[in-house]
Amino acid sequence: MKNLNVTLPIFPLPVFLLPGGVTKLRIFEPRYLKMVSTASSGQGFVLWLQDKNIIANESSTSMPWGSWVDIINFDQGDDGILEIDVKCKSLVVIKSIAHDENNLHFGDVSCIAHWSEIHVDMAKGRLSTSLASVFAENERLDDLYPTKGLNDSHWVLARWLEILPIELNVKNAFVVSYSFKEAKAFVESVILE
Repeated sequence: MKNLNVTLPIFPLPVFLLPGGVTKLRIFEPRYLKMVSTASSGQGFVLWLQDKNIIANESSTSMPWGSWVDIINFDQGDDGILEIDVKCKSLVVIKSIAHDENNLHFGDVSCIAHWSEIHVDMAKGRLSTSLASVFAENERLDDLYPTKGLNDSHWVLARWLEILPIELNVKNAFVVSYSFKEAKAFVESVILE
């Protein structure tokens, strides 16, 4: 899958999602309803972490990247708005972006490797235990992950990076494939100290 080059719908949204991560999106604009229709009959779509602070400070990564997601659940909110759950299957580099007549973005993308895709079963630690507590206290988050990788240090670290309320340009520094140690030290400094 890593050498795959494909054209996918692009959803510019300031959402940080690593492989294995799940989030709920509310879709109401006609162009994004079209995107969901296209994505559900094809190969998914890309959440493009487009944020002005990241664009202004691209020292951590100079590539436009996104989270390639599959739609795993459809629902309707109490207000009638379409809600979808999406799961990231890979990070991608966005090589070019075009727009259709509805101003829906499409991009030529290729997969990039990331440390969060490596599964490492390890004994439970303090990061894992504290993440389990967060899931137990937050029903909406817990519902997104019926199966949790709390014994997998990479899975635990990726979920912490996704949910921590820190600026996206800080999180963006941990997208490069070799940043696991730095990401772990950062999350431990926030959670354990």
